[in-house]
Amino acid sequence: MITRLRLPPPRLLPPLLLPLMVPAPTGSIKINIDGEFLPTACLGAIGVLARDSSGAVLGGFVRHIPVIGPASAVEASALFAGLEFAIANGRASALIESDAAVLVKKLHRPTPDLSLLGDLLALSCHLIAASCSLLRVGFASQPANSAAHTLASWACQHNDVISFTSVCPALISRIVIDDLSSSF
Repeated sequence: MITRLRLPPPRLLPPLLLPLMVPAPTGSIKINIDGEFLPTACLGAIGVLARDSSGAVLGGFVRHIPVIGPASAVEASALFAGLEFAIANGRASALIESDAAVLVKKLHRPTPDLSLLGDLLALSCHLIAASCSLLRVGFASQPANSAAHTLASWACQHNDVISFTSVCPALISRIVIDDLSSSF
């Protein structure tokens, strides 16, 4: 007599869910930053977007930056700009998020970075240490950082600087609404 094993049906794993933008904790703000680099044009641009715990826009900007090295230098410049934005706007508590995982890891290392990014990272560390605010820097997946990414990409395509406060230009309002609708 042959005994056949009855295997249970295979379990279907849920689709991979990538984390989307998560609002800042109550009483804090979140500043998403990103850099875009077009090596063929030697052009860099950054996007900075600050939101409160409800996801409402507090301000931000897009602008071109001088390209001084690899794409990671543009990301480091975006980080520095996000920290400056938090300090200039007198925020007591801010979380700056970047989708550049290597940059965030290097910033949190206890030893100085000796790469080309070392000086830019040292400036960011100095801003954090000298600030009276609680400034933290963390990693956000690309889907969670999509609004800042879209802003930086737009800035690379257009020779324009946009700075805004709670009243967003139409382009930025659309980006934020799309980002929020996919997050909640």
